Amino acid sequence: MTDGSIHTPDFSTQAFRFLVIRFLAIRFPAIRIPAFRRSSALLSGGLVLALSLAACERPSAVAARSAPASGSEVAYAAGSPDPGGREGRPYEAGPAPRSQDRAEAPAPLLDGRPIWTSSRRGGAEENARKAFARNGESFGAKNLDAYVRKARAFIETPPSGAQRLTRRNGDVLMYHPGSNTFAVASRDGTPRAFFQPDDGPAYWEAQKARESQGRTASTGAARSSDG
Repeated sequence: MTDGSIHTPDFSTQAFRFLVIRFLAIRFPAIRIPAFRRSSALLSGGLVLALSLAACERPSAVAARSAPASGSEVAYAAGSPDPGGREGRPYEAGPAPRSQDRAEAPAPLLDGRPIWTSSRRGGAEENARKAFARNGESFGAKNLDAYVRKARAFIETPPSGAQRLTRRNGDVLMYHPGSNTFAVASRDGTPRAFFQPDDGPAYWEAQKARESQGRTASTGAARSSDG
């Protein structure tokens, strides 16, 4: 039963017919197949066109593999973007310096002298900045230089009534009860600490007791070694 419309065979049916006709023409060359040349040419062109369209529609695997990553992918692979960087360049984190390297680095100078002492935990500038961040406001210091100069002034010209204690390694501890100010300086007078203890008198007594115990233990060990 037909509805009066013209039915056109789909492409797969035409291709199958072409293959059958082609096979018969090669296998039995004596057989004359009507309109073979015309249908063969049409079907060959159709096959070429269909294959070309299929190749265009399918994405190339080689192109997908060789396509460069976008800027955001590169930044994500390299790490989080540097908030302070220009143009959103990825932050490139170098190896963290060892504490020994920081301690051995030369100390920056202020008025021709080292600003602070270094330690196993950090270099001179790092230690000075940490001390200023914690205690600068207590002494009314508006910047690092002002804080360092106040520490030097206390160490070099302590106020009347300041108490002094020298450690076995040469460090000098100083405490002024009136202003509740505690400081430590190295043998050459470079600041090592400068702050106001929470419980100043008790803190100072604890420092003296610790140094006294250390000296007693050292003396006892020396006597034992002498026999």
